[in-house]
Amino acid sequence: MAYRFPLHGVWYVGNGPTFYTDHRWALPEEFAFDLVKLGAGGLTHGAKATRFVDYYDYGAEVLAAGDGRVVLAHDGESEDLSALQKPGETDEAYFTRIKDNQARRLAAGANGLAGNYVMIDHGNGEYSLYAHLQPGSVKVRSGDAVHAGDGIGRVGSSGNSTEPHLHFQLCDRPDPLLCAGIPISFADLNLPFADGPRPLQSGDVVEAK
Repeated sequence: MAYRFPLHGVWYVGNGPTFYTDHRWALPEEFAFDLVKLGAGGLTHGAKATRFVDYYDYGAEVLAAGDGRVVLAHDGESEDLSALQKPGETDEAYFTRIKDNQARRLAAGANGLAGNYVMIDHGNGEYSLYAHLQPGSVKVRSGDAVHAGDGIGRVGSSGNSTEPHLHFQLCDRPDPLLCAGIPISFADLNLPFADGPRPLQSGDVVEAK
């Protein structure tokens, strides 16, 4: 089944299913994408980046990737500004600090890692996950029928998120953690810097209808 891209407009694949990215080490997110918007200077945020609203993608509408039925919808998780890298903080200091935060979220299970999220059953053992959504933005409930392109939430930074982005994956069970990832085929993309149609890779710029 080919899915529609879960966002409108131009996006950057910050983390994809290519072999050298950290998604490949975890079975549920083996073929997942972390999607962000880039602005001037190739950055995901304005000059200061001390608030979530400083990020270009924050609050963008998230769309159902295909027809289906919502099996899980969780809202109410807060966003943690301390997860952002502080101005002047070295990468080494930041990664040391953030590991403790990630360990705490791992212990909290799916809600701690995915934050506010939606999971949709598309049939044939395929379930799409939309994670790290903005608090209060989830528009659907478990049992709701949805169609491809329906708005289901907004990009945020809840859960195990170091900055606002959409984590999107396809997997084989209705559980964000206890499932195996499935490769995703998109039907409506333009890759302006690719030689021709091909699967998405980390580092791609995507134009979605």
